[in-house]
Order: sequence, then structure tokens, then C-alpha cells
Amino acid sequence: MNPSYLPMNAAALMDRVFEVYKVTFKSQIAFSVIMGIISFMLMISLGIALAFGIALAFSNGNPVGEQQILLMVAIVLLALLPLYLGWIYLSASGHILISKQAFYGEEVELPFRDVFKAFVRVMSAAVAQLILSLPWILVLAGLIYTAAAGSEDFLEFIMAIHPALIIVGGLLFSLFYIIYSNIFALSTPSALLEGKYFFKTIIRSYQLLKGDFWKILGLRALWTILIFLFTYSAQGLIMMLVSGLSFVVNGFVDFNAIWLATSTVQFYTSLLIGILMGPLEGIMTALIYFNQKIKKEGLDIEIGILHLQKSSHGI
Repeated sequence: MNPSYLPMNAAALMDRVFEVYKVTFKSQIAFSVIMGIISFMLMISLGIALAFGIALAFSNGNPVGEQQILLMVAIVLLALLPLYLGWIYLSASGHILISKQAFYGEEVELPFRDVFKAFVRVMSAAVAQLILSLPWILVLAGLIYTAAAGSEDFLEFIMAIHPALIIVGGLLFSLFYIIYSNIFALSTPSALLEGKYFFKTIIRSYQLLKGDFWKILGLRALWTILIFLFTYSAQGLIMMLVSGLSFVVNGFVDFNAIWLATSTVQFYTSLLIGILMGPLEGIMTALIYFNQKIKKEGLDIEIGILHLQKSSHGI
């Protein structure tokens, strides 16, 4: 058996993520940047067009009040939300496909054609996830509505709640939802690589997770924490360097001045870190998917047969 396709534990999976990232670094970053530029241009164009159209609709000669402005902003944001979600899922799909090429030992190429061919399937998986998340949204809305019943001023009611209660309640609700949403973990690769649609992607994801649900939940949680630490450590390092330079030059540190003076640097640093860290989630998702298929369905044998077929044809 090829040692590259042995079932992996959590530590081996994390190591493999960085191995795949190293091999596919240029392609992953190129895909991330190109998708980011395309999505940004589309969102800006759509945002301007929507804002112009809404402004024309409301320009009836009467002064525009605060409620109309809020309504305009809400319409623009709701219209941009599907485009943003499309960018998120298409980006993840690209990183998964690039990771597949590296994992299968294929030549690494930018997978734009395959990503857009799978767009409907991947977005159907996203819609299925949203539908299955609606009960949580409704429960939260119901709890808030019930608690606020009889209160004339909702904002005043919220402000009257002890902050500790809001924080603890929010953390508990988030924790339970994170546990529940783990069933969605492999729905995107199921749509992308197996041709599944809608709820079948969720069913397939659950089938692959079955027996390892809690292990994979813990692995994904740990991975999220590590990425968070990497991201904010890098941003904190930039601030620390600028603060140190300010202290050396001026003999003191004016944090307000530093914050304003380095706002541009912070923006581009955050953007760069986002581009560098973005592919890692897709790579981890792909490797968990492949690892589960190796353990449950003998994917290693399938890959070995593919390699033999290529060798026999001189590819």
C-alpha cells in the first residue's frame, strides 16, 4: 500500500494540509486572487447599479428620510449576499479541486472550468445547508420575541439585559449550532466531486462522517482556532513592530496616532493574510473527505488503479 494513502489521524492530517499547500501554493494563491478580483468587481458593479436604481425609485420629489435610507442599504446588502455566498463557495470549490490534483498526484492546474461547471451543484448544497439552518434562526427569533413581549422599546430591553447573560447565552447557542452544522462539513466536496445535489449532499456528508463525527468536529474546531491564532498573531506582530519603532523614535507610544497612521498598512496586511490563509480551509476539507473515503470506501485502491492505468498508457 502506498504510504501516501494510508488513513491519517488528526496530526497527520494537519501535516498533510501544509504539504499540499506547499506543493500547490502558486496555484492556490493565483486562484484566490483571481476569484477575489472577479468577485470584488462584480459586487462593486452590482452595488452601484442597485444604489442608482433604488435612488431613482425613491426620487419622487419628497425628501428622503432615515427609514428610506436604511431600506435602501438593506436592499443593496440583501442583493449582494447571494453574490458573496457564491464567491465563498466557488473559492472553496477551487481550493478543493486543486488539493485533489495534488492528492491524486496529477498535474496541478487552475480549475476554473470545473469550478463553474459545478456551480449549480455546489450552490444547491449551500441552499440545503441554509434550509436546514432555518430552524435555528427561527428558534433564536422566537426566544428573542418571547422575551421581549410586552416591551415597547426593543433596544431598551436589550440594553437592560446583563452583558454576561448575553455572552453566555450567545456562546451556548453558537456551540450547539457548530456541533449541529458539522453534518455539513463534507457536503461541498460531495457536490463537487460526486455530482450530488441539494439534500443528497448533506446525506452523503453524514454518511462519510458517521463513526468519526466527534473526532472530525474536534479536528475542525482545532484547525479553526489555529488559523485564527496565525491570522491575528501576524496582525499583532505588525502593530508591535510599528509600536516599537514609534517608541524608539519618539520615546513613547501614542496608540491612537499609531492606529491612524498604520490603518492602510493594517488593511493591506489583513488582505494579504486573508489571501494566504484562505486556501487552508479548502485543503483541510478536501483531505478530511479523502481520508474518510480511504477509511470507508477504499479510495486508496481506486487511486492506485488510476496510477496503474496511466502508467500502462505511458501518461
